[in-house]
Amino acid sequence: MPGRFDRAALAAELAATLGVAVPLVGANLAQMAMGVTDTIMVGYLGGAPLAAAGLGSALYFTVVVLVQGVVSAVSPLAAHALGAGDPGRAGRIAGGGLALAVVAGLPLAATMAVLDRLLAGLGYDPALAGEVGAFLRAIAWGAPGFIVFAALRGFLAAARHPGAVVAVVALCLPANAALNWLLIFGHFGLPPLGIAGSGLASAINQWLMAAGLALAVGALPGLRRYRLFAAAGTARWREIREILALGLPIGGIMGIEIGVFVSASVLIGLLGADALGAHQIVLNFASLTFMVPLGIGQAATVRVAGELGAGDRAAARRAVAVALALGIAFMAGAAILLWTAPQQIVGLYISRADPANRAIVALAIRLCAIAALFQVFDGIQTISAGALRGYRDTAVPMLLAAVGYWAIGFAVGAALALPLGYGVVGFWWGLALGLFSVALLLGARLAKHR
Repeated sequence: MPGRFDRAALAAELAATLGVAVPLVGANLAQMAMGVTDTIMVGYLGGAPLAAAGLGSALYFTVVVLVQGVVSAVSPLAAHALGAGDPGRAGRIAGGGLALAVVAGLPLAATMAVLDRLLAGLGYDPALAGEVGAFLRAIAWGAPGFIVFAALRGFLAAARHPGAVVAVVALCLPANAALNWLLIFGHFGLPPLGIAGSGLASAINQWLMAAGLALAVGALPGLRRYRLFAAAGTARWREIREILALGLPIGGIMGIEIGVFVSASVLIGLLGADALGAHQIVLNFASLTFMVPLGIGQAATVRVAGELGAGDRAAARRAVAVALALGIAFMAGAAILLWTAPQQIVGLYISRADPANRAIVALAIRLCAIAALFQVFDGIQTISAGALRGYRDTAVPMLLAAVGYWAIGFAVGAALALPLGYGVVGFWWGLALGLFSVALLLGARLAKHR
């Protein structure tokens, strides 16, 4: 009888986790596809605009992700309240998150408008800094919308309506392409804005995504009772303080992780165009596979917080186990693909038949092997981080991530790449070691809650 109960409970948890994770994975992939669309369309303007848009996007999302991480605390806090049977508190938490998103988004937009001056001060070519500035000043208008979208996304996941998120993002994907076509090149009487048009298209699209989720909250049955927008207008310091206490370390850990890879790209660029190109190819594919455990980790946050709110710690532990099993299984498959088909993967990005690409292809194939070795650990670390958020444990994981990513991964990678002469391959071994360390540290931290 106990075995039957355990199997039934695991099957129920598997269904519940997949019900949240699958739409969130779909939304993650659709958002990534928007970035690919932007890159392709700006690429028609030439190499210099493409480089400027790439750097501008990296700067924008590095800063925005920090604030997005803060408001993502809405998800575990609202899920905990719903698990405890307190929808009024869940609505107040989400309303506080919306208010915080608006307040934080405005200075964020102002910051974007002056980042080109920082680049000029660092010695960047004035023409490149000017192009980056044009892009940033245009996309800056979307920053508040992007943060509002993040807050609403967290609430909808907690309220078990993640399908609304993927539906809105999927609808905005073709809208993003159309806006880029209209604003970059100028059609239907609009002036061609070039790189600024791409930034403006992204800004408009971010507001469209926020508006789409706001409409979903107002239209979906059962969600009106949360009085979300009324709660945003009367947000209390108590709920905002809770979001900040839990969310600031979440933003910190996101910044630590993205900062490592942005900094790695900057240093690898010193090794030459072939090294940077190979790095970008394999990093892009690894980022694609990462979207799946990221979505599972976001589902783990909701599932763990909800069960803890209901007072069922055993169910929370079961949610962790199921999420980790799903993530490990998927990333093991991704590892096998990277290990057995590196030439085909690299061929998706660059012609292997062109002799001019021989060096970059050879390097990228070597990096695929390293990426294969860290896939499972990458899945474990992000799902462990998601589960820890469900336990409201974010400050210590942030410190552990800093140790793993920077003190171990980045330091070892930089030493191997530059002084020891192993180049981009050495840097990737350092990144792999960093991911292994973070997976081990966060996994050990998660085990303490079990």
